[in-house]
Amino acid sequence: RTKVQNILRKHKGFLQAAYNPSPEVVLADGDDPSLIKKKYAAENSIIDGVMANERSAFLCGIALSGLVFATVRFGPRYLAVKINPDKIKKLKEADEIAEKANTRWIQKTAAFLFEASFGAWAGWRGYNIVSSQNKNSYEEIAKIPLCAGRSSVSEKVCPDWVTLVHKEIPPPFWRNLDDGEECKLNDPQRWRSVRDFSDNCIKRKVFEDTYRKRNGLSPGTAVDIPEGGVPVDILLSLNKKTSD
Repeated sequence: RTKVQNILRKHKGFLQAAYNPSPEVVLADGDDPSLIKKKYAAENSIIDGVMANERSAFLCGIALSGLVFATVRFGPRYLAVKINPDKIKKLKEADEIAEKANTRWIQKTAAFLFEASFGAWAGWRGYNIVSSQNKNSYEEIAKIPLCAGRSSVSEKVCPDWVTLVHKEIPPPFWRNLDDGEECKLNDPQRWRSVRDFSDNCIKRKVFEDTYRKRNGLSPGTAVDIPEGGVPVDILLSLNKKTSD
């Protein structure tokens, strides 16, 4: 997990601007902004969908945090008074005694810190639960290297990602994902997406190399993947052709 986070940190600035190519990128490609946007349209669509899911999870966490904070702060006193109307008089007397003893501010501060901390914890948990249930987001991110047109994420991240998955992390680690319910990894869906992203990076590179060779392009020439994207079974197809 640390190695994955290191790669994400390395490309953090780039990933944040991945779906909004900078003027330098436009200038480097020699195209106008509208054409650049069209080239990266498929990738942008995937990223926008993932970001929408994350925003939804974040808003759910914020709402839950506020609800829990309000419940913990006002709920006990409200219920106590509702159950026993005479309780409000005793509460006021207790508050007055605390004020005279100059300890009321300590009670308020301690209560607020507890309520705020509990509300924040509940909001964070709520965000994690909703976010983790968005399994579709993991799958969509893993499909980015297969998208049509250009993919700035693939161009920048794929080399490091493939090296990490296929060279730095030992094969037995990935075999855990094939154990089904007996898998010992935490959040196996996320790790499957990590592996699938790497595999799809390889598929994109194979497709680009084949496309350049077939069209007489020099190595390193940028390739706009045709509509429909990289075939999922490209490796099987090439192996079959080779064997034939």
